[in-house]
Amino acid sequence: MDKKISAIWLQVACVIAVATGLVSAAASFPATAGPWLFLFDLLKWPIDGNPSQFDLPTRAVNAVLGGVMVGWGILMFLLVRNFLNNDFALVRRLILISIVAWFVVDSTGSFLAELPGNVLLNVSFLFLFLPPLLLVKNENK
Repeated sequence: MDKKISAIWLQVACVIAVATGLVSAAASFPATAGPWLFLFDLLKWPIDGNPSQFDLPTRAVNAVLGGVMVGWGILMFLLVRNFLNNDFALVRRLILISIVAWFVVDSTGSFLAELPGNVLLNVSFLFLFLPPLLLVKNENK
């Protein structure tokens, strides 16, 4: 994969991470929690309207998680955008390390919380980021 295509792919993946964080943060308010509630209903399978709402502590966690995802996505986006021509290999390595660390911690926690659907969602996010990180060519040009 060409370095420029890799960078564009990574930027799109980062925008998706930011959008996911915004949806999570929006779930801190009951009136805007619908999309996040649907995702959790889907992850708990079958789709049965459970959970129908988030309690107050969960809404607080949604706000924090959303903020962390937005910040993480923006940081990765800016790294790719601003260091593409300077040290793309370093940026690639930093993002790869952070993605793998997130995947291991989030997936382990999801498994222990008996939410295997989130592990599957994590795998999809992992594969959203891995191809442009692992398949890029000519990183020194």
